[in-house]
Amino acid sequence: MNKQKWISRALEMGIEELEIYQGQNAERKVVWYEGQMDSFVTSSVLGTSIRGILNGKAANLALESVDDRQMDETLGMLIEQARLVSSQDTEVLREAEKTDEVQSRFVWVRPSMEDIREKLSAIEKAILAADPRVRQVTEIEWVESESSREITNSRGVHVSDTSRSQILYAGVAVEENGEVKDGYRLEVVPDLAGADPEQIARKAVREALDELGGKPIPSGQYPVILERRAMTSLFSALTDMFSGDLIGKGLSPLKDAANTAIFSDKITVVDDPKNLDCLSVANYDDEGCPTRRKILVDQGLFRQALHHTKSAARMGVESTGNGFRPGYDGPVSVRPMNCCILPGEKNLETLMAEMGEGLVITRLAGLHAGLNHVTTDFSLQCFGYWVRNGKRERPVALITVAGNFLDLMKKVVSVGSDLEWEYRTVACPSILFSSCAIAGE
Repeated sequence: MNKQKWISRALEMGIEELEIYQGQNAERKVVWYEGQMDSFVTSSVLGTSIRGILNGKAANLALESVDDRQMDETLGMLIEQARLVSSQDTEVLREAEKTDEVQSRFVWVRPSMEDIREKLSAIEKAILAADPRVRQVTEIEWVESESSREITNSRGVHVSDTSRSQILYAGVAVEENGEVKDGYRLEVVPDLAGADPEQIARKAVREALDELGGKPIPSGQYPVILERRAMTSLFSALTDMFSGDLIGKGLSPLKDAANTAIFSDKITVVDDPKNLDCLSVANYDDEGCPTRRKILVDQGLFRQALHHTKSAARMGVESTGNGFRPGYDGPVSVRPMNCCILPGEKNLETLMAEMGEGLVITRLAGLHAGLNHVTTDFSLQCFGYWVRNGKRERPVALITVAGNFLDLMKKVVSVGSDLEWEYRTVACPSILFSSCAIAGE
């Protein structure tokens, strides 16, 4: 694609500004099942999105393939779309800006197919030998991907980012007294040679075994620790409250909360697309705006909303570099990237000792149906274990945790030290809360 030729032709045809976004993703996936390679898939996709501004209105076209010979036809379709846009917002594209670019700290070693087969086979054998209650290795996968994105526009922006990941997944089913539970382990693996099959198997099997024999507890208010994975899933589902787009439209619970206390003073929330501890880093968002570190919540006080170009213009502020697409063919929206609750100094065992007696929630279910994103009310099925005298006593299941997230975040007793990014772009440590409503027996 001759991008400069497309831009020049667009301007000749009356389009005021033009942006060309290209995203490319290549993937290799190996699935291992019952002692053999079950499937092997490679794919490579290059997608192009063209955004044009006409009379201050934006129109978008997503293309799987681009042919310079169809330039006039494609740009003509963009013009027709722009004329139909009824939005009152005036849109503009970004101008070129300089930033200090960073590069991921991960060093990736691409394994051979023989290395992959040998490692997946070793993991399967380790899982089957880990415990007599193992019923089945449900699946083992190796997925590696390389992705890149490039943004070019008529205002001088020409930026790009690349990323890579290698992820190993192992799933297991265990059975005891007719009860079957699943567990899994998902790890980011820069060098497959360093992956320990015994350790991966042990963690996957332990997760499944820990849920065997779970029983409910009586309904009531209890001290609760949301273990880091459960806390991350709940917080991730509600990070849209920080969207300046939703705040400006009155659809966020933080619409009138600037510089007020929304959480406990033990909570600080940071968004940093350039965080080198994370799997993915971004020097620019998908509009070409440089990214930066922002403190969204500072010791409980709401300080900063996230913005893309349009939401920032609507509220008379600068974009925070959080305009991202879900894919090349999706619209730009306000999204957090590498957003976290900053960790404290106490590990999970210390939090349990501090709690003394109460509930540790390790997993939440029903996040899509059991959350109100405007009020932050939630009612979710959960799993975990009961703690007595600061020690794990027994598994807990068949219970529901309910409350209001903003209220809950004012009941923080201690914040854990166990923040782990792994493959995520939103992460939290374990957090001890003074009380939470549990519906059980």
